[in-house]
Amino acid sequence: MPSLPTKTMLQKSKREKKELRAHYREIRNRLSLESRHLLNGAICSNLATLPCFETADTILFYYPIQSEPNILPLARHAKDLGKRIAFPVSNESTCTLTFREVASIESMTEGAYGIPEPSDTDPIVTDFSHALCIVPALSFDPFGYRLGYGKGYYDRFLADFGGISVGVAYCCCMDERLPKGEYDRAVDQIVTEEGGFQTK
Repeated sequence: MPSLPTKTMLQKSKREKKELRAHYREIRNRLSLESRHLLNGAICSNLATLPCFETADTILFYYPIQSEPNILPLARHAKDLGKRIAFPVSNESTCTLTFREVASIESMTEGAYGIPEPSDTDPIVTDFSHALCIVPALSFDPFGYRLGYGKGYYDRFLADFGGISVGVAYCCCMDERLPKGEYDRAVDQIVTEEGGFQTK
């Protein structure tokens, strides 16, 4: 029977994640606006060619903050294709996400953490059988594990998500192997500006 992680091991993992967050945040922030614009365009193009994007009837997006890859042009494209687009609403007390379908990106207003969110009258998405969830992070590794912001929102959501999950990251923010905990959830695929691949 595998041994349980000790308190010292958990503290080391938390410390390591904190250092990695600062590291990858700095790398992302150093990218020029021009470089970021080009990389974002390539990421959106690569996402649009995924078979899971083409077959999904519902796509769960995130609203980019700080220096996250901007996938909003893809959300508008998906809407033009007749797909349902949804964005998360954060419940700060439970650190959980609820996705609500939006008629347009412009209809959202500032919510938790200053991030635009759907209104409480927008319909909640409950059927994920033909859904694609695009997942943000500070970093991903080839195994699909992510380095988020430490609250566990997406890990909780992905634990019960029945669709396909795709992480997006710039190549400069890919890591060989990230530290992971018991509740960390891997994504199914990863897309960078250089293309997409299945996780190991």
